[in-house]
Amino acid sequence: MTQYERYVKYIKSNYFDNMKNYENIKFKNLILKGKAGGTPKSTIESYYNGEIPFLSIKDMTTQGKYINTTEKTITKEGLDNSSAWMIPKNSILYSIYASIGLVSINNINLTTSQAIYGIILKDNVNNSYIYHYLNDFRRFIHRFIETGTQGNINSNTVKNINIKLPPLEEQLKISNFFDLLDLKLNKIKNKIEIYKNFKSYLIQNMFI
Repeated sequence: MTQYERYVKYIKSNYFDNMKNYENIKFKNLILKGKAGGTPKSTIESYYNGEIPFLSIKDMTTQGKYINTTEKTITKEGLDNSSAWMIPKNSILYSIYASIGLVSINNINLTTSQAIYGIILKDNVNNSYIYHYLNDFRRFIHRFIETGTQGNINSNTVKNINIKLPPLEEQLKISNFFDLLDLKLNKIKNKIEIYKNFKSYLIQNMFI
């Protein structure tokens, strides 16, 4: 048994309860509402630069887990004349075109392009737990890309993902555990970036 395997065994036995008994359930059974967004016609100026946040995959890439702002906005007219819909905050945002499998949670009400599937979860599901689960599932997503498409999946693929679901209290424990690890990782990344910049500065100034 490797060091990592021993550590996983320790974590399972000391922090989480009855992992073998977690229920396997289709994602669609956890969804209260799920729908892809839409993009207002770019040629109509009155559809854009309004007060409604309009999420793109670029926003998800740059902000990561939590979405607090968007680069683009649309107007009420743009919303009414497209298939975009207002996704309430604390929903799951899942990319289904191009950069498939990106996951975020919105801290603000927003709309999205058709490249993003918005998901409102049922009350017995913790969105942070689902975030971590889907984020890990991204390593398998290439198996589900439709033949003949340029890296796309459809909503049925998303809804039929098998989710290993513990009770809500256990979901919270798991999501908090991984949030803590992410926090530590980000601190390490920040330190690495500081040392890289420091090294670069030294090299540029010492050899002149």
